Amino acid sequence: MEKVDRRLLGPVLAGFFIMGFCDIVAPITGRIAVEFPAGSQTAVSFLPTMVFLWFLVLSAPFAAWMNRWGRRKTALVGYAFTIVGLLLPYAAGEGCALGWYFAGFGLLGIGNTAIQVAVNPLLATIVPESCMTSYLTVGQIFRNTSLLLLAPIVTGLVAATGSWRLLLPIYAGLTVLGGLWLRLTPVPEPPRASRAAGLGACFALLRNRKVLLSALGVACFIAADVAIGYLSVRLIDRPSSILTTTGFYACRIVGTIVGAWALLRIRDVRYLSWNMAGALLLTLVLLFVGDETVIYAAVGLLGFGMACVFATFYAVATRAVPEQANEVAGLMILAISAGALSGPVCGAILRLAGNPHWGMLFVAVLIGYMLWAALTLNRK
Repeated sequence: MEKVDRRLLGPVLAGFFIMGFCDIVAPITGRIAVEFPAGSQTAVSFLPTMVFLWFLVLSAPFAAWMNRWGRRKTALVGYAFTIVGLLLPYAAGEGCALGWYFAGFGLLGIGNTAIQVAVNPLLATIVPESCMTSYLTVGQIFRNTSLLLLAPIVTGLVAATGSWRLLLPIYAGLTVLGGLWLRLTPVPEPPRASRAAGLGACFALLRNRKVLLSALGVACFIAADVAIGYLSVRLIDRPSSILTTTGFYACRIVGTIVGAWALLRIRDVRYLSWNMAGALLLTLVLLFVGDETVIYAAVGLLGFGMACVFATFYAVATRAVPEQANEVAGLMILAISAGALSGPVCGAILRLAGNPHWGMLFVAVLIGYMLWAALTLNRK
């Protein structure tokens, strides 16, 4: 890799760590569900939707405003929303109404939309274009670390206090530290545009076939990621099942480390196609196998295979139209709103089939598209 100023890289990579906080919602939805009666379970399954809905509504406006505000200021606005969103249900107290979780996670989704719109192109500003996919993959290591810590922190908090809820102020405090670090670091940015490209400018990029395939790939990746988080803790019927998320994100971190090295030597879309072929086979294993050891192993290997998906599709789209990097960021983050579908879809499958393993059919369809898109892009 070409050298990059570590003083600039550190606070930007910290943004990826904070970016992972929105992904805690799917795994802890099961913890929240036990606090409410059976009649509220359908509503509880929509909590992940409350987070990802805002990627659909606000990603393009944030990308447009970012042309005038700058990337760092947009990220800091996102940090502020994230802090409030994490603290709101905690401040409401133990046993609070479900509405407090919806409000808090909604603000968390708004904040995370701004962070993701801003931090990805901010990283692209300070790294060489030839290494962008690799550095974006490194960013995913930091994002996945925040998710890897979720199960140990929740398990420790439950053992010490009987509740998982202290997780919320802990992550809010880390967001404050990350925001101060970024605020005090003069990260260079490209000149701000006088125009504010809107939703139309973002969607116009879909005329480029590479951008279209990549945007749909990101949508499928996020939907699959949320679905795996939702289903994996239900594949094993015991309280320790949350440790499946630890294995998933631990293996994803290994996958991002391996990927950061491999993507300097192998064409990114080719590497992606290999990983998606393996991931598709693993979803079939999880569909039919109920052995706990196999489930832990398969979920972990699935995390390894999913490690470099976002970075690859994002880099392909950015390389296709480099002069419109902000609009690409808005479009890619808008695609993240597909995660809003996973909670309701997987919840409906569970209610109809009575077996979480059948939810892996939904994941298999999503991974099947990503495999096809990777093979198509590899031929171009």
